[in-house]
Amino acid sequence: MRIVILAATALLLGTVALPASSAADPRPETLTLTTAGTPPRSAPAGAPGCTPADANVSLTPSLDDSGKDVQRIIKRGKLIAGIDTNSYLWGFRNPATGQLAGFDIDLVHALAKSILGNADDVEFLSVPTADRISALQSGEVDVVVRTMTISCDREQQVAFSSPYFDAGQEVLVPDSSSVTGYNATLKGKRVCAATGSTAIAFLQQKSYGSTIVPVENQLDCLVLMQLGTVDATITDNALGAGQVAQDPTIHLVGGLMDSETYGVAMKLGENDLVRRVNAVLDQFRADQWDSEYRTWLLGAMGASSGPPTVTYAG
Repeated sequence: MRIVILAATALLLGTVALPASSAADPRPETLTLTTAGTPPRSAPAGAPGCTPADANVSLTPSLDDSGKDVQRIIKRGKLIAGIDTNSYLWGFRNPATGQLAGFDIDLVHALAKSILGNADDVEFLSVPTADRISALQSGEVDVVVRTMTISCDREQQVAFSSPYFDAGQEVLVPDSSSVTGYNATLKGKRVCAATGSTAIAFLQQKSYGSTIVPVENQLDCLVLMQLGTVDATITDNALGAGQVAQDPTIHLVGGLMDSETYGVAMKLGENDLVRRVNAVLDQFRADQWDSEYRTWLLGAMGASSGPPTVTYAG
C-alpha cells in the first residue's frame, strides 16, 4: 500500500523518553497517512436541556455486521480513521520506529480487528482539531478517534460512541510562570488553544483578560510556549500530561476546569456503526483498557480509577 508521509507541523525543542509499545513487535507500516482538508463548520447550539450526563448515553452495542454503514467498511476492506499525529501518548509517530503509536492508535487497531478481522486494515487520516466534525460530515473518514470530547453541542453534528476515557480541561504553563490556573492570573497573558477545541470555547466565554492565540494542533501550543511566544496553554489534562512528558520545564496548574469524556465520533445517523463500535469498546474496556493505560499513560498521569461508566439507551 502507498505510504504518504505527513509533514511535521511543529518541531519539539526537548527530548522524549518513549514508552514501550503495547505490541510485542512493531506493526508493519502498511497504512496510508494523508491529511484532511475540508473547511470546518460552525457549531450549532446544543440540544435544549441536554446535560453532560445525557451526552454520554449511547446506543446499545451490537455485533451485527449487516447494517449499511458497517457493510460499507467491510466491502471496502479497510477502516478510514481520523486521528492526531501530534499528541504524544495518544496519536504520534514514534521517531525510533517510524510507526504510528499511542492509546488512540491502538483503539483504532482494535476496531479494525473486530470489524475486518485484521488490525492493520486501516487507512489513517491526519485530521486537525477544527476539522474533525467536517471530516465525518463529508465522508472523508468512517470514525474519528482523536481525544474528542463528547458534548451536547457536538452531538447535534456527529454521533458518538460510549465514552472510553475521562478527562478535563487544565492550564499548562512554564515553570517560571505566575499563572496559577484558569483565573485572574491570566490577565494580560497570551493563552494558546486549538481551534475547535473545548479549551478555546472556555476562553471565548471567559478569557480573564488574556489574549487568545488559536492554533491548528495542540503540539503547536507546546512549541509556542517553548519559544516564549505564548504564556500558557489550555488543553485536556490528558493531552497536557503528554506535553509535560515531552518537556519537563512545563507543568499543569489549577486543577481540572471541568469533567469530560472522550468518545469515538461517527457521521450522524450511522446508528449501525455506532452500535458496532460500542460492542468493540465494551470488549476494549474489559480486556485491553488497563493494559493500554499502563503502557501509555500511567507514567504521565499516575494511577487511574479505570475507564468511564457507560450508559446505553435505545
